[in-house]
Amino acid sequence: MQVGPLILYSGFVGALTGLVAALIASGLSLVQNVVLGWVLGYQPPGLPGEGGLAQVFTGPRLWFLALLPALIFALATVVGTGHGLGWFLSMYRIERRARFLEHLRSSLAAVLQLGSGSPLGREGPMATMGLWIGAAVGRRFPMGGSGRYLPFAGMAAGFAAAFHAPLAAALLASEIVFRGLALEVSALAPALIGALAGFSVYGAILGYGPIFDIQVGTVPWTSLVFGLAVGLLCAGVGALWLEGSYWLRFLVRRLPYVYRHLLLGLLIGAVVLAFPAALGNALPWVQLGLSPILDLRFLAVLFLVQLILLVAAGGVRGYGGYFGPALALGGLVGIIASRVTPGLAPPAEAAALAGMAGLLAGIARAPFASVVLACEIGGYSVLPVALPAAFAAYALTNPTRMPDQVAILEDKGEAAAPPPESAPRSEPPPESQAAPGSP
Repeated sequence: MQVGPLILYSGFVGALTGLVAALIASGLSLVQNVVLGWVLGYQPPGLPGEGGLAQVFTGPRLWFLALLPALIFALATVVGTGHGLGWFLSMYRIERRARFLEHLRSSLAAVLQLGSGSPLGREGPMATMGLWIGAAVGRRFPMGGSGRYLPFAGMAAGFAAAFHAPLAAALLASEIVFRGLALEVSALAPALIGALAGFSVYGAILGYGPIFDIQVGTVPWTSLVFGLAVGLLCAGVGALWLEGSYWLRFLVRRLPYVYRHLLLGLLIGAVVLAFPAALGNALPWVQLGLSPILDLRFLAVLFLVQLILLVAAGGVRGYGGYFGPALALGGLVGIIASRVTPGLAPPAEAAALAGMAGLLAGIARAPFASVVLACEIGGYSVLPVALPAAFAAYALTNPTRMPDQVAILEDKGEAAAPPPESAPRSEPPPESQAAPGSP
């Protein structure tokens, strides 16, 4: 392994991905301000680490303007390719090259849908572009086979920009490629360098603050039972989400792709009129839910509407990531559980982080990254609740219902689904036997 060049190119890939991620975030903000803010009269709260939590809702000037998301979602199917990060990862697994335009079109379609109220996450297009940047640089500078690790640096940079957590982003990029508890250890160093470089560039443009402003005090180890209970709840929520999306895909499988997204856009339009707080990224509501200004009934309704939207988005194969929504939904699970059992629960901040770690571990199949992400946000005092929540949800969530695996089966094997998590891992070839330019 050529260590020096690998370090330099990992930093370069990460920095370039951080710049692209900042452009994606700015484009997403522009679309959101125009579609949700100016046309539909709703300005959702922003992330605490990128500008604040203020929100405004006046409603659309005319009710039929609520049909606009349906038109934009249908347009996104023309712009995009029908593929997301999971599909591009499957192409990487079998060492097949996906064209730049496929990555770009998928990311642009995601920006259109996310800015128009989709509940999915911005980490999808950010990591998708990072994966391509890393693969392209790795093909140009193979470094005796070490170039195959550069896609990890690009993905990690995309995740670091989305979540403001470089260490967790590096672990996440290393865990999700092959899944299971076996990490892609050789990719950890390039991923960490890429994540740090990417977040350095992204933060210089949009801010370095943590994605949440959460201060967690001492959490006693007696909270282990609560953490385990939150993990079980997250496993149940994950099962509802994944199973619901799976069976919805089965029901709409005969519909053309554009009609599926049109239906999702119509659902988004109905939410504009009925409960606009559930539109778009729900992560800021986790921060707001930690304050007493939001009552339990509002949080419960927000959770249910978000879950319905996520089931619908997964069922029609919407553009965007699933990890950000897992954090949001898991955080709401933790907050609601802490309010229902005030005498048994740790502080609401710790409960929210336990829920985030739990649902992310189950959905992403990445328990290590989930625990580290909770600790990066709230400090290592959350370990007594985050650790049992993450591994309980991970163990009890069915990996065969993951959105990317189902999508790959629908695409009739164009790309390779990840192997079963119980399957033995094969070691990468020695440098002398690595295919030249393989990512």
